[in-house]
Amino acid sequence: MTKRPNEKNERLKRRFLEYRKFARQLSEKTLDREIAALERFDVWNGRKDFAQFHISQAMGFRTYLEQCKTKTGKPLGKSTMRSVLATLREFILWLSQQDGFRSRIKAADADYFNLSRRDEAEARAAPPRPAPSMNQAKRALGLMPSATPQQKRDKAVFALLCLTGIRVAALVSLKIKHVDLQEQSVTQNPREVSTKFGKTIDTFFTKGFEDAEIALADWISYCDEVALYGPDDPLFPATAIAARSNEGFEACGFTGCHWKTTEPVRTIVRIAFEAAGIQNYGPHAFRHMLARHAAKHCTSVAELVAASQNLGHTDVLTTLRSYGQISRDEQRKLITGHTSDLG
Repeated sequence: MTKRPNEKNERLKRRFLEYRKFARQLSEKTLDREIAALERFDVWNGRKDFAQFHISQAMGFRTYLEQCKTKTGKPLGKSTMRSVLATLREFILWLSQQDGFRSRIKAADADYFNLSRRDEAEARAAPPRPAPSMNQAKRALGLMPSATPQQKRDKAVFALLCLTGIRVAALVSLKIKHVDLQEQSVTQNPREVSTKFGKTIDTFFTKGFEDAEIALADWISYCDEVALYGPDDPLFPATAIAARSNEGFEACGFTGCHWKTTEPVRTIVRIAFEAAGIQNYGPHAFRHMLARHAAKHCTSVAELVAASQNLGHTDVLTTLRSYGQISRDEQRKLITGHTSDLG
């Protein structure tokens, strides 16, 4: 049976998280992960007072994580272990600098939460990230219906992902005024759009997706001429749900508000790919699709940098390292000059 929380430990955890939030400026999402990591260690350690911390606890906790299983029965991924241990390392380092702990805990004690060099390398290795081809995305888009207002909106969502690879959190927070069809651009203003790290991102439509531009223009035209939305209204308003007597609920127009989560976008993308007979890809896969297309077809450094900036990256190496992976067959073809068909 889990012991009750230690009041002293809870106060320290709260002070640490306040430090991480306001001094280190971490996001709420990151803080949630850190709360979970601290709680995991605290429970494993039997709620012992943090003032009694010893390096043997760090080594024991690392061994414990190595033996942990996921819900599917598989060992914890090295990247997950690295994330949990990194939080504990930062916590112990912070604790060693607090009054009443300096004589008990040394800064070097935090190093015992490091992974082995081999595990660290495995944790940092970029996992395979499947993404659709440009032609697959075009096929899925082309098969999406657009007879009803909701279908027009859903097709425009898919179209904007094809054109820009915009992050899904930013997509659901866009307003109509942020899209300029004439300039073929999306202005991601962090004061109004949920951008990563609060960056201002100017994104332009990728060439070759004329059907996507038509679908997006069709939706915006509906918003302007039929729904009579204004520039400050959501670009993709949430679906309104109305109750039907003895028949449950049904979609009934739009609420005029932004989606509260990104799940509706994931559902739209999943249904579109399934209807086209293509394996399911998430919204983030469009970023990989566009990055790989750029890496393969850019003919100058400036063009590659522009593609990187279009994805909101401040460093072109981020685009190449995290998004520009090529398949084994493509690697073989580029190096040897032969295709994978050895027959």
